[in-house]
Amino acid sequence: MNTEFYTQLYKRDLSRVTEELKKYPDDNSLWEVLPGTTNSGGNLLQHLIGNLKTFVGNPFGHIGYERNRDAEFNARLFTKEELITEFGQLSEIITDAIATLTDEGLNSDYPTEIKVVNEDQSVEYVLIHLLAHLSYHTGQINYHRRYVTAQKESV
Repeated sequence: MNTEFYTQLYKRDLSRVTEELKKYPDDNSLWEVLPGTTNSGGNLLQHLIGNLKTFVGNPFGHIGYERNRDAEFNARLFTKEELITEFGQLSEIITDAIATLTDEGLNSDYPTEIKVVNEDQSVEYVLIHLLAHLSYHTGQINYHRRYVTAQKESV
């Protein structure tokens, strides 16, 4: 694959997350924890921001982001509108960061001081892993949003 494909896929999936986010009825619904789960939609959204800024934005876009992973899951860092803004900015950060890579750079080693997965890590391997991670949580957010929206409509 080349960097243009990664840019297209990340932009597409980040846009899908933003569309799900916009469909939440209000701020409070973002933070509801569903029966049998531990994370709210809001926490998953914060987690995606921290994850992608840390593993794509920092090493390739040099954005200087300092992650607080614990807060991603244990705090309400943003309102719905702030999250929409954050995801718009995140899409630009990821696009700009990937644009710094050459097609040959995709085959290079991912920075060794950053471990994303346990296997040997090429840049391309990490980008694929993170794209799958984004898609996985997008599905969870979709399910969460549909559940809390149905609950609000039935009241």
